[in-house]
Amino acid sequence: MKEFIQTLLIAFIPALGSFIATVIVARIQIKSLKEQNAHDLEKLMKQHEIDIENLKAKHALEMEAKERDQQHQLELQEKEHDNAMLKLQKEGENIAAAEGIKGVLNMVGNIVATPEGQKLLGDSINKAKEKNQ
Repeated sequence: MKEFIQTLLIAFIPALGSFIATVIVARIQIKSLKEQNAHDLEKLMKQHEIDIENLKAKHALEMEAKERDQQHQLELQEKEHDNAMLKLQKEGENIAAAEGIKGVLNMVGNIVATPEGQKLLGDSINKAKEKNQ
């Protein structure tokens, strides 16, 4: 029995040494993996922050472009409105002038239609002829 225990101890001691060495190596590898994962995670977080900043900058540029486009559209609409108002105003002035001319012509026509008006017109024409001669 003594020999059996001796054989077991002889076999057990190297196995125990291998087990302890394996545990130590495993712990070192686990620690190394944890550090590597922490570095990778930190790197990913920094990249994520950079990506977020880039997206914010891109969004800001897009918003500025849209604001410029909107401002340009508003300016165009204002100019179109002003042009339309000027056109309407000129049309109104032209209509008023035409109505004024019609009124004057009607008055002249009414005056010429009377005998006194015909005499006054004839006298004016004769005076103009005399001046030109």
